[in-house]
Amino acid sequence: MNNSEKLFSQINQSKNILLLCHRNPDADTMGSAGALALYIESLQKKVLIHYPDPVPQMLDFLELARFTYQNENINLRDFDLLICLDCGDTSQTGLSEKLIEVKDYLPIINIDHHQTNPHYGNLNIVEPASATAEIVYRLLKNNSIPLTKQICTCLLIGIITDTTYFTNAGTTKSAMSAASELLQHGANIKQIIRNTWKKNSPEALRVWGKILSQLQFNSKYKVVSAIISKEDAIMPEVFEGMANFLTTLYEANIIIVIRETEDGFIKCSLRTIKDNIDVSQLAQKFGGGGHAKAAGFTIRGKLKKSENSWRIISQ
Repeated sequence: MNNSEKLFSQINQSKNILLLCHRNPDADTMGSAGALALYIESLQKKVLIHYPDPVPQMLDFLELARFTYQNENINLRDFDLLICLDCGDTSQTGLSEKLIEVKDYLPIINIDHHQTNPHYGNLNIVEPASATAEIVYRLLKNNSIPLTKQICTCLLIGIITDTTYFTNAGTTKSAMSAASELLQHGANIKQIIRNTWKKNSPEALRVWGKILSQLQFNSKYKVVSAIISKEDAIMPEVFEGMANFLTTLYEANIIIVIRETEDGFIKCSLRTIKDNIDVSQLAQKFGGGGHAKAAGFTIRGKLKKSENSWRIISQ
């Protein structure tokens, strides 16, 4: 029995299933979870999607509210199957300690596309792909699961956003093929574009303008950095996509976007388009991970500005 068959065998044997999304949920983790939740619901089984942080409003159109659940005190023993989607490691679920406690008797399935994933599940479906949504699409397709319009829209939004609208290194032949087939099955690309791309307000663009006007460029190492203090980060969702946007700077070897959060963390996004650079190695040194061309990490700390530079102060 291959991994795909094992996944659906576990789903068929279970009655109450919990899908886990990663911190600061994006369209890929939510779209992948949404597609699986819709399928599991069609089997007349109980299913919930747990997310450790609030879901961006732009994803409301997916209409997954009946599944979504945010509760730090969730009891994993209430479920008979856990499926992690797009979670590069257990810390991304916000339930790392609880997962360790139940792993010996509760099946944990890990579905992900990050190359740094440590294979923490009892069943690991970790494959190269443009997005976790592309993996979920292949799993459903290969097992002849009916693809409804809503399922296809959930999967397409994951692929479109993780490839930055088919412009970054994740834009592969298989990604384009999957997207094409999802469109043929009725995925609503107009809704996706309207809610994820054409969503900026004048206020959001003014904040972008302020951050971009303060870009730092290290000419020796060709590193571009953008710093977003917590005073500027009053609308965190505004900065989704900034790191990818900055890869258009042809001189840059590495792009670093550092954002300070209200709750005492520093979030760092790393990007490169250079063939000889792997930013995931740098991310791993700080407890993060990702892909060779797109990675990130989160640490406790705060930003402090000096006369000509910024410093990260550990907490």
